[in-house]
Amino acid sequence: MITDEIGTLSDTVEEAAPVEACTKCTACNTVCPVARSTDIFRGPKFLGPESERYRSQAEAAVTAGLDLCSGCKLCEVTCPSQVTIQEYIRRAQNKGAEERGRTLRDWVLGHTRLLSRFGSMTAPLANFGNRNPLVRLAMEKVIGIHRKRPLPRYQWLTFERWFKRNRSLPLVGRAREGVSRRTVAYFYGCWVNYNERRLGEMVVHILERNGIDVIVPKQQCCGIPAVVNSNIDLARKYGAENVRRLSGLPANVDIIASSTSCGLMLKHDYSHLLEIPGAEPVGARTYDICEYLWMLYEAGELDIAFQPVETRLLYHAPCHLKSHGMGYPATRLLRLIPGVHLDEVDEGCCGISGTFGVKVEKYDLSMKIGSRLFEAVKAAGTDSVLADCETCRLQVEHGTGAKSAHPVEIVARAYGYR
Repeated sequence: MITDEIGTLSDTVEEAAPVEACTKCTACNTVCPVARSTDIFRGPKFLGPESERYRSQAEAAVTAGLDLCSGCKLCEVTCPSQVTIQEYIRRAQNKGAEERGRTLRDWVLGHTRLLSRFGSMTAPLANFGNRNPLVRLAMEKVIGIHRKRPLPRYQWLTFERWFKRNRSLPLVGRAREGVSRRTVAYFYGCWVNYNERRLGEMVVHILERNGIDVIVPKQQCCGIPAVVNSNIDLARKYGAENVRRLSGLPANVDIIASSTSCGLMLKHDYSHLLEIPGAEPVGARTYDICEYLWMLYEAGELDIAFQPVETRLLYHAPCHLKSHGMGYPATRLLRLIPGVHLDEVDEGCCGISGTFGVKVEKYDLSMKIGSRLFEAVKAAGTDSVLADCETCRLQVEHGTGAKSAHPVEIVARAYGYR
């Protein structure tokens, strides 16, 4: 387990201040991508702490524009008083959904793992339907998912099944020499399991190359799709199941996530927003994959025998990555690789925010939010745009036509993975 001896431990943005700590400085409003793009949304200051002062259990929770909060968390990253802005908004959204009733779309998007399991089992048919104009038109009319929004492709062979098939194979690189110094548990998430198995394969390859044993504990959806679709009770159910399973891991086993949103749920939201008992110790040993690799490098334990990778790359930092409070470890890692020419683009939120930009009434807004990023990417003319978040990558590809990848793909290539 990585310990304090390394001296590089990071933590998520702490949220301990009560609503009264809000000084109405409007710093949160200035960074809010939704407030900058539409006058309908009155901003996190008003809908969060300011409204919270006057909310009561007896009154209806529905407030105009409340559902337009995308959940990017930039307001909390920026707040000088560390007010729990997102928590107040999310709980009000949840109460409003309970009062008016949840829609079919809320239910479908909140049950991502169930939906993805069905999509994986019927992958050829599901992928055809997700790209058929008539099916997409019907989907828009019946469920409310915008017909122009590209949906992820499903894979029949899940990461779970791939790992079970390959776990008996010898480790690669230095691990073959029997020098395994650590063991990590990989929290792969719904995306890797059902949509991008290859990303999970690369994570395993990189860790094993560095002499680390990888185990894959049984796990549930992290719960963030349920949170953003106003079903905190469902998210808490998923989170409690994950906490129970991950708490049973040996004390020296770190937990690694390759999705910034999944990792943020484990690190922070399970204990703060969902208030799940026992979540704090789980969060304390959870790391983003790039964060973990950089910590290994600073401890002198990372294999830096990288092959040259001649490529020009642009890096976009997802909003939820910023909430981790760990900086941009991916950019530091990539600059260790010979041949990599890396530039960072800082044009704010991409606009999709998970399932936010999928919805018919929010699609145009999501594209408007991401327009500055799209223009910057088009002007850069790089080989690929890197982002640690899966939906950010989908949005960048949709808005620019550019290729997009997770940073670990470049690291894996530098280790000879093909």
